[in-house]
Amino acid sequence: MRNYLLYLVMLVMGLACGVHTSAQQAFTPPYEGVVRVKLQREVAARISQAPLPMSNGVVTTGIKPLDRANSQAKAVSIKRCIPYSPKYEARHKTAGLDLWYEIKFDPTAMTPASARNLYKSVPGIQLVEEIRPMKLIGEGKARVVSQAELAAKASADMPMNDPMLSQQWHYNNDGTLLQGAVAGADVNLFEAWKEETGKPDVIVAIIDGGFQTDHPDLQKNAWTNEAELNGEPGVDDDGNGYTDDVYGWNFVINSSDVYQHEHGTHVAGTVAAVNGNGIGVSGVAGGQNGEGGVKMMACQVFDSRSNANADFAAALVYAADMGASIAQCSWGWDTDGYYEQAVLDAIDYFTQYGGGGVKVSSNPDEWDYTNAKMSGGLCIFANGNTGLEGQYYPGCYEPVLAVGAMSPMLTPATYSTRGTWCDVTAPGGEMDYGDPYGVLSTLPNGTYGYMEGTSMACPHVSGIAALVLSKYGNSDFSNSTLKSQLTSSVNDFYTRNPDVEGLFGSGYIDAWKALQMGTGEAPEPVSDFTLTPSQDNILIEWTIPQADEGSVDHHVIYYSTSEFTASTDMSTLRSVTVDTKFQTSGD
Repeated sequence: MRNYLLYLVMLVMGLACGVHTSAQQAFTPPYEGVVRVKLQREVAARISQAPLPMSNGVVTTGIKPLDRANSQAKAVSIKRCIPYSPKYEARHKTAGLDLWYEIKFDPTAMTPASARNLYKSVPGIQLVEEIRPMKLIGEGKARVVSQAELAAKASADMPMNDPMLSQQWHYNNDGTLLQGAVAGADVNLFEAWKEETGKPDVIVAIIDGGFQTDHPDLQKNAWTNEAELNGEPGVDDDGNGYTDDVYGWNFVINSSDVYQHEHGTHVAGTVAAVNGNGIGVSGVAGGQNGEGGVKMMACQVFDSRSNANADFAAALVYAADMGASIAQCSWGWDTDGYYEQAVLDAIDYFTQYGGGGVKVSSNPDEWDYTNAKMSGGLCIFANGNTGLEGQYYPGCYEPVLAVGAMSPMLTPATYSTRGTWCDVTAPGGEMDYGDPYGVLSTLPNGTYGYMEGTSMACPHVSGIAALVLSKYGNSDFSNSTLKSQLTSSVNDFYTRNPDVEGLFGSGYIDAWKALQMGTGEAPEPVSDFTLTPSQDNILIEWTIPQADEGSVDHHVIYYSTSEFTASTDMSTLRSVTVDTKFQTSGD
Protein backbone atom coordinates (compact mmCIF):
# COMPACT_ATOMS: atom_id res chain seq x y z
CA MET A 1 0.00 0.00 0.00
CA ARG A 2 1.30 3.45 -0.88
CA ASN A 3 1.35 6.04 1.89
CA TYR A 4 -0.23 9.42 1.19
CA LEU A 5 0.89 12.52 3.06
CA LEU A 6 -1.94 15.07 3.29
CA TYR A 7 -1.66 18.67 4.36
CA LEU A 8 -4.69 20.64 5.61
CA VAL A 9 -3.73 24.14 4.52
CA MET A 10 -6.61 26.60 4.19
CA LEU A 11 -10.28 27.46 4.82
CA VAL A 12 -12.61 28.91 2.17
CA MET A 13 -16.30 29.66 1.79
CA GLY A 14 -18.70 28.32 -0.85
CA LEU A 15 -22.27 27.76 -2.01
CA ALA A 16 -24.32 24.85 -3.33
CA CYS A 17 -27.01 24.87 -5.97
CA GLY A 18 -29.72 22.52 -7.22
CA VAL A 19 -31.73 21.67 -10.30
CA HIS A 20 -34.99 23.42 -11.24
CA THR A 21 -37.99 22.02 -13.03
CA SER A 22 -41.25 23.82 -13.64
CA ALA A 23 -44.86 22.99 -12.88
CA GLN A 24 -47.71 24.19 -15.09
CA GLN A 25 -51.03 25.53 -13.87
CA ALA A 26 -54.05 27.30 -15.31
CA PHE A 27 -54.15 31.07 -14.93
CA THR A 28 -56.23 32.60 -12.17
CA PRO A 29 -58.77 34.85 -13.97
CA PRO A 30 -57.95 38.58 -13.83
CA TYR A 31 -60.14 41.20 -12.21
CA GLU A 32 -62.86 42.42 -14.59
CA GLY A 33 -63.03 46.01 -15.73
CA VAL A 34 -59.50 47.13 -14.85
CA VAL A 35 -55.99 47.20 -16.30
CA ARG A 36 -52.77 48.81 -15.10
CA VAL A 37 -50.62 50.90 -17.46
CA LYS A 38 -47.17 52.42 -17.27
CA LEU A 39 -47.12 55.72 -19.13
CA GLN A 40 -44.28 57.55 -20.79
CA ARG A 41 -43.09 60.55 -18.80
CA GLU A 42 -44.64 63.24 -21.01
CA VAL A 43 -48.04 61.53 -21.04
CA ALA A 44 -48.03 61.08 -17.27
CA ALA A 45 -47.13 64.75 -16.86
CA ARG A 46 -50.12 65.86 -18.95
CA ILE A 47 -52.59 63.57 -17.18
CA SER A 48 -51.45 64.65 -13.73
CA GLN A 49 -51.94 68.36 -14.45
CA ALA A 50 -55.63 68.59 -13.52
CA PRO A 51 -58.76 66.52 -12.77
CA LEU A 52 -59.83 64.52 -15.82
CA PRO A 53 -63.28 65.46 -17.17
CA MET A 54 -65.97 63.03 -18.33
CA SER A 55 -67.64 63.07 -21.75
CA ASN A 56 -70.68 60.88 -22.37
CA GLY A 57 -69.72 58.78 -19.38
CA VAL A 58 -66.12 58.26 -20.57
CA VAL A 59 -63.05 59.81 -18.96
CA THR A 60 -61.09 62.10 -21.28
CA THR A 61 -57.46 63.27 -21.17
CA GLY A 62 -57.09 65.55 -24.18
CA ILE A 63 -54.62 63.05 -25.66
CA LYS A 64 -56.40 61.81 -28.79
CA PRO A 65 -54.99 58.26 -29.14
CA LEU A 66 -55.60 57.58 -25.46
CA ASP A 67 -59.10 59.07 -25.57
CA ARG A 68 -60.01 56.89 -28.58
CA ALA A 69 -59.01 53.81 -26.56
CA ASN A 70 -60.96 55.12 -23.56
CA SER A 71 -64.03 55.50 -25.74
CA GLN A 72 -63.77 51.92 -27.03
CA ALA A 73 -63.29 50.50 -23.54
CA LYS A 74 -65.84 52.90 -22.00
CA ALA A 75 -63.22 53.87 -19.43
CA VAL A 76 -64.66 55.57 -16.36
CA SER A 77 -61.48 56.52 -14.47
CA ILE A 78 -57.71 56.87 -14.73
CA LYS A 79 -55.85 57.30 -11.46
CA ARG A 80 -52.31 56.99 -10.18
CA CYS A 81 -51.47 53.75 -8.42
CA ILE A 82 -49.10 55.49 -5.99
CA PRO A 83 -50.88 58.64 -4.74
CA TYR A 84 -49.21 62.03 -4.95
CA SER A 85 -47.12 62.67 -1.87
CA PRO A 86 -45.77 66.15 -1.11
CA LYS A 87 -43.12 64.56 1.09
CA TYR A 88 -41.95 61.66 -1.09
CA GLU A 89 -42.91 62.72 -4.63
CA ALA A 90 -39.35 63.45 -5.79
CA ARG A 91 -38.19 59.98 -4.74
CA HIS A 92 -41.23 58.34 -6.34
CA LYS A 93 -40.44 60.10 -9.62
CA THR A 94 -36.81 59.03 -9.48
CA ALA A 95 -38.02 55.43 -9.21
CA GLY A 96 -40.65 55.90 -11.95
CA LEU A 97 -43.52 55.03 -9.61
CA ASP A 98 -45.51 58.08 -10.72
CA LEU A 99 -45.85 56.54 -14.20
CA TRP A 100 -48.12 53.69 -13.08
CA TYR A 101 -51.88 54.29 -13.54
CA GLU A 102 -54.98 52.16 -13.11
CA ILE A 103 -57.68 52.38 -15.80
CA LYS A 104 -61.19 51.23 -14.90
CA PHE A 105 -63.59 50.48 -17.73
CA ASP A 106 -67.02 48.98 -18.38
CA PRO A 107 -66.55 45.20 -18.03
CA THR A 108 -69.40 44.64 -20.50
CA ALA A 109 -67.50 46.56 -23.16
CA MET A 110 -64.52 44.18 -23.32
CA THR A 111 -62.49 41.63 -21.42
CA PRO A 112 -59.30 42.54 -19.56
CA ALA A 113 -57.29 40.73 -22.25
CA SER A 114 -58.97 42.80 -24.98
CA ALA A 115 -58.34 45.98 -23.01
CA ARG A 116 -54.70 45.04 -22.58
CA ASN A 117 -54.32 44.56 -26.33
CA LEU A 118 -56.14 47.83 -26.98
CA TYR A 119 -54.09 50.01 -24.67
CA LYS A 120 -50.69 48.51 -25.47
CA SER A 121 -51.07 49.86 -29.04
CA VAL A 122 -51.64 53.41 -27.78
CA PRO A 123 -48.63 55.75 -28.23
CA GLY A 124 -47.33 56.97 -24.91
CA ILE A 125 -48.08 53.74 -23.03
CA GLN A 126 -45.00 51.68 -22.19
CA LEU A 127 -46.62 48.63 -20.62
CA VAL A 128 -50.12 47.26 -19.93
CA GLU A 129 -50.93 44.62 -17.33
CA GLU A 130 -54.00 42.73 -16.33
CA ILE A 131 -54.42 42.54 -12.56
CA ARG A 132 -54.81 39.06 -11.13
CA PRO A 133 -55.78 38.25 -7.55
CA MET A 134 -53.02 37.65 -5.05
CA LYS A 135 -53.37 34.61 -2.85
CA LEU A 136 -52.97 34.56 0.89
CA ILE A 137 -50.50 31.80 1.65
CA GLY A 138 -52.17 30.13 4.64
CA GLU A 139 -53.76 26.70 4.59
CA GLY A 140 -57.42 26.64 5.60
CA LYS A 141 -59.24 28.41 8.39
CA ALA A 142 -57.66 29.04 11.77
CA ARG A 143 -58.55 26.71 14.64
CA VAL A 144 -59.38 28.85 17.65
CA VAL A 145 -58.22 27.35 20.94
CA SER A 146 -59.38 27.66 24.51
CA GLN A 147 -57.01 29.99 26.34
CA ALA A 148 -57.88 28.34 29.64
CA GLU A 149 -57.12 24.88 28.25
CA LEU A 150 -53.71 25.87 26.91
CA ALA A 151 -52.91 27.99 29.94
CA ALA A 152 -53.48 24.90 32.07
CA LYS A 153 -50.60 23.28 30.18
CA ALA A 154 -48.28 26.21 30.92
CA SER A 155 -44.83 25.35 32.15
CA ALA A 156 -42.86 27.40 34.65
CA ASP A 157 -39.67 26.25 32.95
CA MET A 158 -39.97 28.84 30.17
CA PRO A 159 -37.91 31.94 29.37
CA MET A 160 -41.08 34.11 29.20
CA ASN A 161 -44.18 33.99 31.41
CA ASP A 162 -46.64 33.86 28.50
CA PRO A 163 -48.82 30.84 29.41
CA MET A 164 -49.12 29.42 25.86
CA LEU A 165 -45.40 29.59 25.09
CA SER A 166 -44.85 25.96 26.07
CA GLN A 167 -47.24 24.96 23.25
CA GLN A 168 -45.34 26.93 20.60
CA TRP A 169 -43.20 23.98 19.47
CA HIS A 170 -42.01 26.01 16.48
CA TYR A 171 -39.87 28.12 18.85
CA ASN A 172 -38.41 25.30 20.94
CA ASN A 173 -39.17 21.69 20.03
CA ASP A 174 -37.73 19.10 22.42
CA GLY A 175 -39.60 16.26 20.71
CA THR A 176 -41.93 15.50 23.64
CA LEU A 177 -44.89 17.84 23.01
CA LEU A 178 -46.15 16.13 19.83
CA GLN A 179 -46.11 12.46 18.90
CA GLY A 180 -43.56 11.88 16.15
CA ALA A 181 -41.96 15.32 16.54
CA VAL A 182 -38.21 15.55 16.09
CA ALA A 183 -36.22 17.41 18.72
CA GLY A 184 -34.67 20.51 17.21
CA ALA A 185 -37.29 20.98 14.48
CA ASP A 186 -37.75 24.62 15.48
CA VAL A 187 -36.08 28.03 15.11
CA ASN A 188 -33.97 27.67 18.29
CA LEU A 189 -35.54 30.82 19.73
CA PHE A 190 -34.95 30.27 23.42
CA GLU A 191 -31.19 30.39 22.94
CA ALA A 192 -31.53 33.48 20.75
CA TRP A 193 -33.58 35.29 23.42
CA LYS A 194 -30.58 35.10 25.75
CA GLU A 195 -28.95 37.65 23.44
CA GLU A 196 -31.80 39.71 21.91
CA THR A 197 -35.59 39.92 22.19
CA GLY A 198 -36.38 42.88 19.92
CA LYS A 199 -36.15 46.67 20.14
CA PRO A 200 -38.84 49.26 19.27
CA ASP A 201 -36.69 51.21 16.81
CA VAL A 202 -36.99 48.33 14.31
CA ILE A 203 -40.15 48.46 12.16
CA VAL A 204 -41.64 45.44 10.39
CA ALA A 205 -44.40 46.14 7.85
CA ILE A 206 -47.12 43.47 8.07
CA ILE A 207 -48.29 43.56 4.44
CA ASP A 208 -51.22 41.18 4.84
CA GLY A 209 -54.73 41.26 6.18
CA GLY A 210 -55.01 43.96 8.81
CA PHE A 211 -54.00 42.81 12.27
CA GLN A 212 -55.96 43.64 15.40
CA THR A 213 -53.98 46.66 16.60
CA ASP A 214 -55.73 46.64 19.99
CA HIS A 215 -55.28 42.91 20.59
CA PRO A 216 -54.09 42.58 24.22
CA ASP A 217 -51.06 40.63 23.01
CA LEU A 218 -50.24 42.95 20.06
CA GLN A 219 -51.21 46.47 21.06
CA LYS A 220 -47.92 47.43 22.68
CA ASN A 221 -45.99 46.43 19.54
CA ALA A 222 -48.32 48.13 17.05
CA TRP A 223 -46.54 50.95 15.19
CA THR A 224 -48.13 54.39 15.34
CA ASN A 225 -47.63 57.38 13.08
CA GLU A 226 -47.06 60.08 15.70
CA ALA A 227 -47.70 62.94 13.26
CA GLU A 228 -51.20 61.65 12.52
CA LEU A 229 -51.88 60.43 16.05
CA ASN A 230 -51.25 63.92 17.40
CA GLY A 231 -52.46 65.80 14.33
CA GLU A 232 -55.74 67.19 13.06
CA PRO A 233 -58.40 64.67 11.97
CA GLY A 234 -59.10 64.75 8.24
CA VAL A 235 -55.72 66.31 7.45
CA ASP A 236 -52.63 64.68 5.94
CA ASP A 237 -50.48 65.99 8.77
CA ASP A 238 -47.20 64.43 7.62
CA GLY A 239 -47.66 65.02 3.86
CA ASN A 240 -47.22 61.38 2.86
CA GLY A 241 -50.37 61.25 0.71
CA TYR A 242 -52.45 59.37 3.29
CA THR A 243 -54.82 61.00 5.77
CA ASP A 244 -55.16 59.86 9.41
CA ASP A 245 -52.94 56.81 8.90
CA VAL A 246 -52.32 56.31 12.61
CA TYR A 247 -51.59 52.56 12.51
CA GLY A 248 -51.01 52.22 8.78
CA TRP A 249 -53.36 52.03 5.79
CA ASN A 250 -56.04 49.77 4.34
CA PHE A 251 -55.10 49.42 0.66
CA VAL A 252 -58.24 47.40 -0.11
CA ILE A 253 -60.78 50.13 0.65
CA ASN A 254 -58.27 53.03 0.48
CA SER A 255 -58.85 54.13 4.04
CA SER A 256 -57.14 54.47 7.41
CA ASP A 257 -59.64 51.88 8.68
CA VAL A 258 -57.33 48.95 9.54
CA TYR A 259 -59.75 46.06 10.08
CA GLN A 260 -58.78 42.95 12.02
CA HIS A 261 -58.19 39.96 9.77
CA GLU A 262 -57.59 36.35 10.74
CA HIS A 263 -54.53 35.75 8.61
CA GLY A 264 -52.89 39.12 9.25
CA THR A 265 -53.43 38.92 13.00
CA HIS A 266 -51.93 35.42 13.13
CA VAL A 267 -48.86 36.48 11.14
CA ALA A 268 -48.36 39.57 13.33
CA GLY A 269 -48.40 37.46 16.50
CA THR A 270 -45.56 35.30 15.27
CA VAL A 271 -43.45 38.34 14.39
CA ALA A 272 -43.98 40.22 17.64
CA ALA A 273 -46.72 39.25 20.07
CA VAL A 274 -45.74 40.96 23.34
CA ASN A 275 -43.40 38.78 25.39
CA GLY A 276 -43.44 38.49 29.15
CA ASN A 277 -46.81 40.17 29.70
CA GLY A 278 -48.28 37.08 31.38
CA ILE A 279 -50.94 36.47 28.73
CA GLY A 280 -51.32 34.45 25.54
CA VAL A 281 -48.39 33.63 23.31
CA SER A 282 -44.91 34.94 22.64
CA GLY A 283 -43.60 36.57 19.47
CA VAL A 284 -40.19 36.04 17.90
CA ALA A 285 -39.20 39.69 18.38
CA GLY A 286 -41.80 40.66 20.99
CA GLY A 287 -39.39 42.04 23.60
CA GLN A 288 -39.39 40.96 27.24
CA ASN A 289 -41.04 41.66 30.60
CA GLY A 290 -44.13 43.06 28.89
CA GLU A 291 -42.17 46.12 27.77
CA GLY A 292 -42.65 45.53 24.05
CA GLY A 293 -40.31 44.68 21.20
CA VAL A 294 -40.14 45.62 17.54
CA LYS A 295 -42.94 47.71 16.04
CA MET A 296 -45.36 46.35 13.43
CA MET A 297 -46.88 48.60 10.77
CA ALA A 298 -50.31 47.61 9.41
CA CYS A 299 -50.36 47.60 5.60
CA GLN A 300 -53.69 45.92 4.85
CA VAL A 301 -54.00 44.25 1.45
CA PHE A 302 -56.73 41.70 2.32
CA ASP A 303 -60.05 42.60 3.91
CA SER A 304 -62.82 40.07 4.60
CA ARG A 305 -65.40 42.84 4.07
CA SER A 306 -64.43 43.54 0.46
CA ASN A 307 -63.55 41.70 -2.75
CA ALA A 308 -61.86 44.78 -4.21
CA ASN A 309 -58.32 44.41 -5.50
CA ALA A 310 -55.76 46.00 -3.21
CA ASP A 311 -52.77 47.88 -4.56
CA PHE A 312 -49.91 45.71 -3.32
CA ALA A 313 -47.33 47.98 -4.96
CA ALA A 314 -48.64 50.99 -3.06
CA ALA A 315 -48.44 49.04 0.21
CA LEU A 316 -44.76 48.25 -0.33
CA VAL A 317 -43.98 51.86 -1.24
CA TYR A 318 -45.87 53.16 1.81
CA ALA A 319 -43.95 50.77 4.08
CA ALA A 320 -40.60 51.98 2.74
CA ASP A 321 -41.55 55.64 3.01
CA MET A 322 -42.75 55.27 6.58
CA GLY A 323 -39.52 53.71 7.81
CA ALA A 324 -39.98 49.93 7.72
CA SER A 325 -36.83 47.83 7.40
CA ILE A 326 -38.56 44.47 6.89
CA ALA A 327 -41.59 43.78 4.68
CA GLN A 328 -43.38 40.63 5.92
CA CYS A 329 -45.24 39.26 2.89
CA SER A 330 -47.18 35.98 3.13
CA TRP A 331 -48.88 36.28 -0.28
CA GLY A 332 -48.20 35.77 -3.96
CA TRP A 333 -49.55 34.54 -7.27
CA ASP A 334 -50.41 30.86 -7.55
CA THR A 335 -49.60 30.53 -11.26
CA ASP A 336 -46.18 29.30 -12.35
CA GLY A 337 -44.17 32.07 -14.02
CA TYR A 338 -46.75 34.86 -13.63
CA TYR A 339 -45.87 38.30 -12.27
CA GLU A 340 -46.88 41.94 -12.59
CA GLN A 341 -44.12 44.45 -13.16
CA ALA A 342 -45.69 47.15 -10.99
CA VAL A 343 -45.35 44.92 -7.92
CA LEU A 344 -41.77 44.01 -8.78
CA ASP A 345 -40.97 47.72 -9.22
CA ALA A 346 -42.37 48.33 -5.73
CA ILE A 347 -40.24 45.51 -4.31
CA ASP A 348 -37.21 47.17 -5.90
CA TYR A 349 -38.26 50.47 -4.30
CA PHE A 350 -38.57 48.93 -0.84
CA THR A 351 -35.24 47.16 -1.32
CA GLN A 352 -33.53 50.45 -2.17
CA TYR A 353 -35.31 52.90 0.13
CA GLY A 354 -36.48 50.87 3.13
CA GLY A 355 -34.50 50.79 6.34
CA GLY A 356 -35.63 53.89 8.19
CA GLY A 357 -34.18 57.02 6.58
CA VAL A 358 -35.99 60.25 7.55
CA LYS A 359 -36.94 62.99 5.07
CA VAL A 360 -35.49 66.33 6.18
CA SER A 361 -36.35 68.65 3.25
CA SER A 362 -38.05 68.87 -0.13
CA ASN A 363 -34.76 67.96 -1.80
CA PRO A 364 -35.00 64.28 -2.85
CA ASP A 365 -31.37 63.75 -1.90
CA GLU A 366 -31.59 65.18 1.62
CA TRP A 367 -32.33 62.36 4.03
CA ASP A 368 -31.21 61.76 7.58
CA TYR A 369 -29.99 58.18 8.02
CA THR A 370 -28.47 58.75 11.45
CA ASN A 371 -31.01 56.50 13.18
CA ALA A 372 -31.66 54.14 10.27
CA LYS A 373 -31.53 50.44 11.15
CA MET A 374 -30.36 49.30 7.73
CA SER A 375 -29.15 50.57 4.38
CA GLY A 376 -32.12 49.57 2.22
CA GLY A 377 -34.95 47.20 3.12
CA LEU A 378 -35.54 43.46 2.85
CA CYS A 379 -38.76 41.89 1.55
CA ILE A 380 -39.37 38.43 3.03
CA PHE A 381 -41.90 36.31 1.12
CA ALA A 382 -43.61 32.98 1.70
CA ASN A 383 -42.88 30.44 -1.05
CA GLY A 384 -46.53 29.53 -1.60
CA ASN A 385 -48.75 26.57 -0.83
CA THR A 386 -49.04 24.89 -4.23
CA GLY A 387 -47.12 21.79 -3.12
CA LEU A 388 -45.38 22.02 -6.51
CA GLU A 389 -42.02 22.97 -7.93
CA GLY A 390 -41.99 25.96 -10.22
CA GLN A 391 -41.32 29.69 -10.55
CA TYR A 392 -43.78 31.37 -8.21
CA TYR A 393 -43.63 35.14 -7.79
CA PRO A 394 -42.90 37.27 -5.88
CA GLY A 395 -41.07 34.58 -3.87
CA CYS A 396 -38.77 33.62 -6.76
CA TYR A 397 -37.87 37.25 -7.51
CA GLU A 398 -34.14 37.55 -6.85
CA PRO A 399 -34.08 40.58 -4.48
CA VAL A 400 -36.44 39.00 -1.95
CA LEU A 401 -35.81 36.30 0.66
CA ALA A 402 -38.12 33.31 0.06
CA VAL A 403 -39.27 30.96 2.82
CA GLY A 404 -40.40 27.34 2.55
CA ALA A 405 -42.19 25.40 5.29
CA MET A 406 -41.42 22.29 7.34
CA SER A 407 -43.33 20.18 9.85
CA PRO A 408 -42.49 19.43 13.51
CA MET A 409 -41.25 16.08 12.22
CA LEU A 410 -38.45 17.90 10.37
CA THR A 411 -39.95 17.01 6.98
CA PRO A 412 -41.03 19.24 4.10
CA ALA A 413 -44.58 20.50 4.65
CA THR A 414 -46.71 18.73 2.05
CA TYR A 415 -48.28 21.99 0.87
CA SER A 416 -45.04 23.98 0.53
CA THR A 417 -44.05 25.28 -2.90
CA ARG A 418 -40.45 24.42 -3.61
CA GLY A 419 -37.71 25.50 -6.00
CA THR A 420 -34.02 26.30 -6.27
CA TRP A 421 -34.91 29.95 -5.63
CA CYS A 422 -36.08 29.17 -2.08
CA ASP A 423 -33.67 30.74 0.41
CA VAL A 424 -34.47 29.16 3.78
CA THR A 425 -37.04 26.92 5.46
CA ALA A 426 -38.90 27.54 8.74
CA PRO A 427 -41.68 25.84 10.73
CA GLY A 428 -45.05 26.18 9.00
CA GLY A 429 -46.92 23.32 10.65
CA GLU A 430 -48.67 20.18 9.38
CA MET A 431 -52.21 20.11 10.76
CA ASP A 432 -53.17 16.89 9.00
CA TYR A 433 -51.79 15.30 12.19
CA GLY A 434 -53.95 17.50 14.44
CA ASP A 435 -54.36 21.15 15.37
CA PRO A 436 -51.37 21.31 17.79
CA TYR A 437 -49.09 20.42 14.88
CA GLY A 438 -49.85 23.87 13.46
CA VAL A 439 -48.34 27.22 14.40
CA LEU A 440 -49.93 28.83 17.48
CA SER A 441 -50.41 32.60 17.41
CA THR A 442 -52.84 35.49 17.91
CA LEU A 443 -56.27 35.78 16.22
CA PRO A 444 -58.92 38.53 16.02
CA ASN A 445 -61.12 39.51 18.95
CA GLY A 446 -58.33 38.89 21.41
CA THR A 447 -58.24 35.15 20.73
CA TYR A 448 -55.56 32.61 19.80
CA GLY A 449 -55.33 29.61 17.52
CA TYR A 450 -53.48 27.39 15.08
CA MET A 451 -52.83 27.87 11.37
CA GLU A 452 -50.46 26.22 8.89
CA GLY A 453 -48.77 27.30 5.69
CA THR A 454 -45.67 28.93 4.31
CA SER A 455 -47.54 32.04 5.52
CA MET A 456 -46.81 30.83 9.04
CA ALA A 457 -43.19 29.94 8.26
CA CYS A 458 -42.45 33.36 6.76
CA PRO A 459 -43.06 35.54 9.88
CA HIS A 460 -40.61 33.39 11.86
CA VAL A 461 -37.91 34.58 9.46
CA SER A 462 -39.16 38.18 9.52
CA GLY A 463 -39.03 38.10 13.32
CA ILE A 464 -35.50 36.70 13.29
CA ALA A 465 -34.47 39.39 10.79
CA ALA A 466 -35.88 41.96 13.23
CA LEU A 467 -33.82 40.41 16.06
CA VAL A 468 -30.65 40.73 13.97
CA LEU A 469 -31.39 44.41 13.26
CA SER A 470 -32.24 44.99 16.93
CA LYS A 471 -28.78 43.75 17.88
CA TYR A 472 -26.62 44.91 14.98
CA GLY A 473 -28.65 47.34 12.88
CA ASN A 474 -27.27 50.75 11.93
CA SER A 475 -27.19 53.05 8.92
CA ASP A 476 -24.21 51.17 7.43
CA PHE A 477 -25.69 47.70 7.90
CA SER A 478 -26.69 46.62 4.37
CA ASN A 479 -29.74 44.64 3.36
CA SER A 480 -27.46 42.25 1.47
CA THR A 481 -25.59 41.56 4.70
CA LEU A 482 -28.86 40.76 6.47
CA LYS A 483 -30.01 38.47 3.67
CA SER A 484 -26.68 36.63 3.65
CA GLN A 485 -26.74 36.28 7.43
CA LEU A 486 -30.23 34.75 7.39
CA THR A 487 -29.47 32.27 4.62
CA SER A 488 -26.24 31.13 6.26
CA SER A 489 -27.71 30.78 9.77
CA VAL A 490 -29.31 27.40 9.20
CA ASN A 491 -29.37 23.77 10.25
CA ASP A 492 -29.15 20.70 8.05
CA PHE A 493 -32.48 19.88 6.37
CA TYR A 494 -31.35 17.53 3.64
CA THR A 495 -29.69 14.61 5.43
CA ARG A 496 -33.18 13.57 6.53
CA ASN A 497 -34.82 14.74 3.28
CA PRO A 498 -32.45 13.97 0.40
CA ASP A 499 -35.29 13.72 -2.14
CA VAL A 500 -35.87 17.52 -1.97
CA GLU A 501 -32.23 18.57 -1.78
CA GLY A 502 -31.72 22.10 -3.10
CA LEU A 503 -35.44 22.92 -3.18
CA PHE A 504 -35.89 24.20 0.39
CA GLY A 505 -33.08 26.71 0.56
CA SER A 506 -29.82 26.47 2.46
CA GLY A 507 -31.46 24.70 5.42
CA TYR A 508 -33.90 25.48 8.22
CA ILE A 509 -33.29 28.75 10.00
CA ASP A 510 -31.72 29.05 13.45
CA ALA A 511 -32.36 32.28 15.38
CA TRP A 512 -29.38 31.80 17.69
CA LYS A 513 -27.01 31.34 14.77
CA ALA A 514 -28.44 34.44 13.08
CA LEU A 515 -27.39 36.49 16.10
CA GLN A 516 -23.79 35.26 15.91
CA MET A 517 -22.47 37.89 13.55
CA GLY A 518 -18.73 38.28 13.37
CA THR A 519 -16.33 41.02 12.39
CA GLY A 520 -15.36 39.42 9.11
CA GLU A 521 -12.05 38.15 10.44
CA ALA A 522 -10.76 34.78 9.29
CA PRO A 523 -11.27 31.79 11.62
CA GLU A 524 -8.38 30.51 13.69
CA PRO A 525 -6.14 28.02 11.82
CA VAL A 526 -6.90 24.33 12.10
CA SER A 527 -4.47 23.31 14.81
CA ASP A 528 -5.11 19.61 15.32
CA PHE A 529 -5.88 16.83 12.93
CA THR A 530 -5.19 13.13 12.82
CA LEU A 531 -4.79 10.79 9.88
CA THR A 532 -5.92 7.19 10.16
CA PRO A 533 -5.02 5.14 7.04
CA SER A 534 -6.75 1.98 5.95
CA GLN A 535 -6.51 -0.19 2.83
CA ASP A 536 -8.01 2.30 0.36
CA ASN A 537 -8.73 5.54 2.24
CA ILE A 538 -7.51 7.84 4.97
CA LEU A 539 -9.80 9.15 7.71
CA ILE A 540 -9.05 12.77 8.64
CA GLU A 541 -10.36 14.14 11.94
CA TRP A 542 -9.98 17.68 13.30
CA THR A 543 -11.60 20.20 15.62
CA ILE A 544 -13.51 23.02 13.95
CA PRO A 545 -11.52 26.12 14.91
CA GLN A 546 -12.76 29.18 16.76
CA ALA A 547 -14.41 31.87 14.65
CA ASP A 548 -16.11 35.11 15.60
CA GLU A 549 -19.38 33.80 14.13
CA GLY A 550 -19.13 30.57 16.11
CA SER A 551 -18.89 28.37 13.03
CA VAL A 552 -16.96 27.78 9.81
CA ASP A 553 -19.00 27.31 6.64
CA HIS A 554 -16.77 24.63 5.14
CA HIS A 555 -13.23 23.34 4.94
CA VAL A 556 -11.24 22.45 1.83
CA ILE A 557 -8.71 19.64 2.06
CA TYR A 558 -5.93 19.79 -0.53
CA TYR A 559 -3.93 16.62 -1.11
CA SER A 560 -1.10 15.33 -3.24
CA THR A 561 1.29 12.38 -3.57
CA SER A 562 4.18 14.86 -3.23
CA GLU A 563 4.95 17.41 -0.56
CA PHE A 564 3.48 20.92 -0.88
CA THR A 565 3.19 24.06 1.23
CA ALA A 566 0.85 27.03 1.61
CA SER A 567 2.80 28.87 -1.10
CA THR A 568 2.11 26.12 -3.66
CA ASP A 569 -0.23 26.95 -6.54
CA MET A 570 -3.43 25.36 -5.19
CA SER A 571 -4.97 25.02 -8.65
CA THR A 572 -2.43 22.27 -9.35
CA LEU A 573 -3.64 20.15 -6.43
CA ARG A 574 -6.59 17.86 -5.93
CA SER A 575 -9.09 18.82 -3.26
CA VAL A 576 -12.29 17.83 -1.50
CA THR A 577 -14.75 20.18 0.23
CA VAL A 578 -16.24 19.25 3.60
CA ASP A 579 -19.43 21.12 4.51
CA THR A 580 -19.28 22.18 8.18
CA LYS A 581 -21.84 24.99 8.31
CA PHE A 582 -24.14 22.88 10.45
CA GLN A 583 -21.47 22.41 13.13
CA THR A 584 -20.04 24.98 15.53
CA SER A 585 -16.54 25.87 16.67
CA GLY A 586 -15.20 23.18 18.97
CA ASP A 587 -17.09 20.30 17.31
